[in-house]
Amino acid sequence: LCKRINTQCTFVENPLDALIPSLKAKKIDAIMSSLSITEKRQQEIAFTDKLYAADSRLVVAKNSDIQPTVASLKGKRVGVLQGTTQETFGNEHWAPKGIEIVSYQ
Repeated sequence: LCKRINTQCTFVENPLDALIPSLKAKKIDAIMSSLSITEKRQQEIAFTDKLYAADSRLVVAKNSDIQPTVASLKGKRVGVLQGTTQETFGNEHWAPKGIEIVSYQ
């Protein structure tokens, strides 16, 4: 991307929940992350067109019989990154159906 826009870039690692505050405080100039577009985020920041596709996936151990269905996940623990749309989805759609959502930083 930096080559494409003909500029020198410095990449700064930040926790997910610090990205938008850092941008708003002008500590960084842009966010390059798989940051999903939500209404709340659109009220705070502007998004470009998609640079690449990054779909969400359920990842399990190789020998696991767990499937990406509510029935298969019921009673299981699913880890998500704190502050993501995956965390929101899990808490809204899966947690009420008996799937434990575990948030990590």
